[in-house]
Amino acid sequence: MGKIIAIANQKGGVGKTTTVANLGAAIAARGCDVCLIDLDPQAHLTLHFDIEPGPKTVSVYDILSGKDGFGDACVKIDEHLTVVPAVTDLAAAEVELAGTVGREQILRNSMEAQPQPFQLVMIDCPPSLDLLTLNAL
Repeated sequence: MGKIIAIANQKGGVGKTTTVANLGAAIAARGCDVCLIDLDPQAHLTLHFDIEPGPKTVSVYDILSGKDGFGDACVKIDEHLTVVPAVTDLAAAEVELAGTVGREQILRNSMEAQPQPFQLVMIDCPPSLDLLTLNAL
């Protein structure tokens, strides 16, 4: 896996999702294989790419809860752009994983267990410093 960039800020409305969506799509349009990960329970990045989050959607929540692997959650948008969607259930991840050893590294471990050929991974973080942001960092 190539470079990984987490876009994080504790304040909402500062352009994190817009930066990830537009910069990621622009880099993918230049031929770079890009994966965008939506770690925000509001799922705006997911909605931006017309992925309807629902109960049958394999998402980053399923990765963090151990139900599915990283590759299972990847949704191909076009030739060079892939999105790992979020669902609103992601908001419960912090409480559900409270007693899990190594909970800050679940995303990384899943990415390493199912390596993908991405040259760039960009992560859209929630507007807080919580378990989701720690996984991104």
